[in-house]
Amino acid sequence: MNSADKVEIHELISRYCHILDTRNWADLHKIFLPDAVVDSGPTLGIYRGIEEIAKFWYDYPHPDGHHALNVIVEGEQPDGTVKVVTKGFFARPGGFNGGDYHDVVCKTDQGWRFMSRTYVPRWKVDVSAT
Repeated sequence: MNSADKVEIHELISRYCHILDTRNWADLHKIFLPDAVVDSGPTLGIYRGIEEIAKFWYDYPHPDGHHALNVIVEGEQPDGTVKVVTKGFFARPGGFNGGDYHDVVCKTDQGWRFMSRTYVPRWKVDVSAT
């Protein structure tokens, strides 16, 4: 893995945020493998494949803003995949929340894609309207 690969992985994570913020589910193939797995934790569930991911997200009340911070590309594994850890920060009506993403990505002919994306919630702040 070279520096260009690391930049492309960072762009993949940014593209994820933009797709979710614009609810552009038609572009999920630009960030996920067809059989990718999204693990949103015990409350929200696990979704396998782009169609199942899109179906879940279509009606889910997403935060208005997804932000990826402190991205760490942990290095290439023997099978060619790369592990990535990212802090997520989300602005939502009535407050903010955040946590960690644990990703496995791989390089395809079309660029880097998520094989799996696991979200671990860490904190939530509610702000009352005054």
